Amino acid sequence: MPNNDIVYLLKFAPKEAYIDDLINGRLYMSAAGYYHGLPGEQGDPLEASMAPGVCLYGYTCLPIYCMYTVRENDIVNNSVKIPKRMIQEFGCEDGWIGIVQYASFARLADRHIAEDGSIYAHGPISYGVPGPKLIREIFEGIPHNLVIKTPKYAYQKEYRIIGSQPVECRLIPDENHPGCKIEEYDHVELDLGSSLAGFSWKASVPSLEEAQDGLMLELPHRA
Repeated sequence: MPNNDIVYLLKFAPKEAYIDDLINGRLYMSAAGYYHGLPGEQGDPLEASMAPGVCLYGYTCLPIYCMYTVRENDIVNNSVKIPKRMIQEFGCEDGWIGIVQYASFARLADRHIAEDGSIYAHGPISYGVPGPKLIREIFEGIPHNLVIKTPKYAYQKEYRIIGSQPVECRLIPDENHPGCKIEEYDHVELDLGSSLAGFSWKASVPSLEEAQDGLMLELPHRA
């Protein structure tokens, strides 16, 4: 999807400290493969699948950071409605939301692509099935599979930052299935080297106004 109508990126978190880390320019990233084993809609057993509906994975060790995209047409009277299922699935009924002005964040992320290469790419997720050309490029070494997800997740409106350096992965015994092993991934902190305080804010979820099937988040006034 195009980026020119994105206005804000949101981060849902159960603890205020996690949002403070974002505002301070520290992104705690998990490997793509980490999401295979998560329960509910936070997890996705087909994350990083290299072909539609197939558990054949690639680039599972690349770290990712996920946010929620707010576009121009999502904003009404300077507010955006957050679906309750997003709040519930991310376990932040009593948590916090980080609000980041997209244009400023994108410029900062672009710097880390051009200067130190710590970010491989960033952008909104596409929801659908990759065609033959994209599948061929995935197998040739381009991780398109990290920016395409099945349509069932489209309501998450995900924006993703992909780190360039893979994390460590190890096999450990599966306590629930004796004799089997599961993958355990390391996490990584991406330091953006700059505070986001000049273009980011935070709001507590309990303070938000109730709306039908959602909560109304009032957005900062744009200059």
